[in-house]
Amino acid sequence: MFHTTNKKQLILVRHTQAIDASEFTWSDFERPLTTHWRKHSTVIARYLRLIGIRPDTVISSSAIRTRETAGIISTEFNIDEVELVDGLYFGNNPKKRNGNQSYLKTIQSVSKDTEILMLIGHNDEITEFAQYLTGEGMPSMKKGSIAVFSLPNKTKWKEIGQGELTLLYYLTPQFLQLESLI
Repeated sequence: MFHTTNKKQLILVRHTQAIDASEFTWSDFERPLTTHWRKHSTVIARYLRLIGIRPDTVISSSAIRTRETAGIISTEFNIDEVELVDGLYFGNNPKKRNGNQSYLKTIQSVSKDTEILMLIGHNDEITEFAQYLTGEGMPSMKKGSIAVFSLPNKTKWKEIGQGELTLLYYLTPQFLQLESLI
């Protein structure tokens, strides 16, 4: 169904659905996933495996909902360690937002041995970063969606810049649920 590539790949994942802020008394940073959407995190991993994509490295925002999404996906791939990055969570503070630079700095620090990198984050920053990477527009990433990019031949993580990646797949939760992978 899909053709994967031997080039390095980047998988951007927007965390799955968290408990609504109006139903939660703690901070936005601490909001956990809903029970239903925990299952969807498993579907993401199973679908990636089905199309032949397995991340070597998983990096996540340190917010609870992204950590939970990353933990579930990592477990499905038997990945022992998820790197947590505080700089990928911006909350509701627009003064803190510099998403493209924070995401780019995170990616550029990845080991050259990593072939497939998964980065789990938040909107609006993750959509803006996807657009930055390709130099093209794309729809706002829905909660639980994934975007898979390929890097140009022989490009190192530290060399990535604006407009240099190719979007291979953008998969929404609605598409992934059609696959009946739960």
